[in-house]
Amino acid sequence: MTMVEGFFLPLSSGRVRVERFGDPAGRVVVCVHGISSNARVFNPLRDELAAAGRHVITVDLRGRGLSDKSELGTYGWNRHARDLFEVADQLDIGSFDMVGHSMGAFVGMNAVALDDRRRIGKLVLIDGLGLPSPSAAAALARNATRLTWVFRNADEYVKAVQCLGLARPWNDHWERHYRYEVEDHAHGGVRIRTKLGAVLEDTAYAATHPPRSLWPAISIPTLLLRASHSLSGSNGFVVTKHDMREFLRTTPAATAHEIDANHFGIVMHDDSLTAIRGFLC
Repeated sequence: MTMVEGFFLPLSSGRVRVERFGDPAGRVVVCVHGISSNARVFNPLRDELAAAGRHVITVDLRGRGLSDKSELGTYGWNRHARDLFEVADQLDIGSFDMVGHSMGAFVGMNAVALDDRRRIGKLVLIDGLGLPSPSAAAALARNATRLTWVFRNADEYVKAVQCLGLARPWNDHWERHYRYEVEDHAHGGVRIRTKLGAVLEDTAYAATHPPRSLWPAISIPTLLLRASHSLSGSNGFVVTKHDMREFLRTTPAATAHEIDANHFGIVMHDDSLTAIRGFLC
């Protein structure tokens, strides 16, 4: 039996939007999106995994999508990871695998580090591992400027995002992803639901919690997917080749694939979906 269900869960940190797909008897996969993204970025992957018999859980992290915009001081990878364990507890999920894209990969690594009950079986890191190169960080910051925009309507907003040229190749999944984050502005027009303060706080978290510090905690089977297309210039990589090599050298349970896409396109690329399905299923 295939199930599609969306609902809200009240966590100790705030209410989050959760969606479930696939066979409720299948092994659970929890998918965690990036810093200014939302759960709809996983639509192609959730369909792929559900078709393979997996039970897929996607969550809008607090401050994004339809989840609560909690107070500043309540964000950071550690707190997002604890939210995901609380989601699993409320849904009576004992063990599960995790997939994280961009900052979601940091949240996934943080969850593994917290996992004293060894509930997480496998981990997928989609173009998130260490600190991005300076030019990649600048490109990600340009993408986040959309959080301050106000437009006459959703069509105008989606067109503006498309013109940024980062989410490529552009497709209907990207359009649905960006339309999902639009809400009416109090003074007319539309704006983005995502809370800018949440994004800034999660960005600042890296200054005192470098993602490389989480690597030693990873002993479970892990798949790293690295985008081989630069976001900007010749070295605009979110996962550098150096970090990928060091991670593989120091993490015996990890394997890696390079994907012919940039940091955004990788999450929906056919080769990524095939690699993740093969690893998890």
